[in-house]
Amino acid sequence: MRGRTGPEVGVRPSFAVREGQNAERMRTETHLQRARTIGRVARPRRNETRPGQRTNVPAGGSVDRVPFLIFSPGDAHKVSTWSNVPYFFTQALERQGHTVVRVDIGTARLLKKVYDGSWTVLRMMRVTRTRHGFFHSRIHYWVTQRRIERELRAHPGHHPLFFTYTFGANAQGRPYTLFCDMTFQKAIRYFSGRRPDALERQTVRREKRNLDEATRIISLFPKLADELRQQHGDKVRYFGNVLNVDDLQAGHGTLERSLKGNEIVFVGKEHYLEGLHLLLEALPLLNELRRDPVHLHVVGLTQAQARIGVPEHVTFHGYLDKADTEQRRTYYDLLERARLFVNPNPKWGAFSASLEAMYLHTPVVLFPYMEFTRTFPRHEEMGYFLRNADAPELAVTLAHAFDDREAWTQKAMTAHEAVKDMTWEKYVRRFLEDLNGTR
Repeated sequence: MRGRTGPEVGVRPSFAVREGQNAERMRTETHLQRARTIGRVARPRRNETRPGQRTNVPAGGSVDRVPFLIFSPGDAHKVSTWSNVPYFFTQALERQGHTVVRVDIGTARLLKKVYDGSWTVLRMMRVTRTRHGFFHSRIHYWVTQRRIERELRAHPGHHPLFFTYTFGANAQGRPYTLFCDMTFQKAIRYFSGRRPDALERQTVRREKRNLDEATRIISLFPKLADELRQQHGDKVRYFGNVLNVDDLQAGHGTLERSLKGNEIVFVGKEHYLEGLHLLLEALPLLNELRRDPVHLHVVGLTQAQARIGVPEHVTFHGYLDKADTEQRRTYYDLLERARLFVNPNPKWGAFSASLEAMYLHTPVVLFPYMEFTRTFPRHEEMGYFLRNADAPELAVTLAHAFDDREAWTQKAMTAHEAVKDMTWEKYVRRFLEDLNGTR
């Protein structure tokens, strides 16, 4: 459910206003004059920073207050959009004194459902394996690109940033930033093990053009950044990763609570089914080794989506939306009280949710996929890592984690320490310093 997505720890820091009132007023008037030249001033939504509004700036130095025009495949006001990243990124920008205009370039739900439904049927019939969908269709591209051009004309003084490689400020002759993880071509090769088909190649070409034209490319992961840098040079940036948690506190109470229970948690959507099915196969084997049965909580999938019968000692919670207070509480309660976070999917293990679990003193059980091990070189000290997609091996690994309380405690504490400082405030500050040439 969350990848990246999604992951701001503890109490948000408060920053002193360091720029003078006159300088702020001059910049505000400049932005207003630019907007009036095209006939309108954009009206921010209620929680957006308005021109002239008093806001905070980063401690330790002044960073130019660049106004931002943010394009995301979904509403950036919603925490559920793209693994929480646009929500937390834009919120941090505003807290650091920047005007943010958000533009949703996602697909219309009904059109997407109808369009993608036909491709889903064809994939189920094994007629095609394409990852093509409405977001990558020509009609969506044409309509969305026209809207992007209108927004760019309406906000000539704003820096455009796209949370996708599929769209960009083509032929506008102004600097812009792309911020994403995998390119479409990389995702096809990595997850499907093949080359793009004819439909997919249309999107691959668009992404290549956008990547070539972009002033700055930000990747969330180190290995992906290295690969992009080989093709696009030094304009590719990697600022580390980040924790999608805003106001949680994780004291020793979370550690003690986890030790008392016999629960594990799996987080993932349908593309993690391979890992879930392996875990469901291992669970009965695990419980044969233990006096007290271990209970599995599955977040992000319903039982119908998991395509299984009625398993014993398993609860399916479906998708839990962090924007909903009760669902958010349930989600973090499950992560906090679980003894282990388990996602034995061979190629990717719900990275953002893994970080949230680690922050809450919950060690992870994963395959050592490249982006995780590159991000955490000492990963063996904060979790349990599998070598084979084998149910008996997984059951033995889980049993060992439950039995050795001393080793588990040390891993839980190390996991928390590894992620506690990966805040959005620090991440955005590094981005702003880079944008202003002060890094």
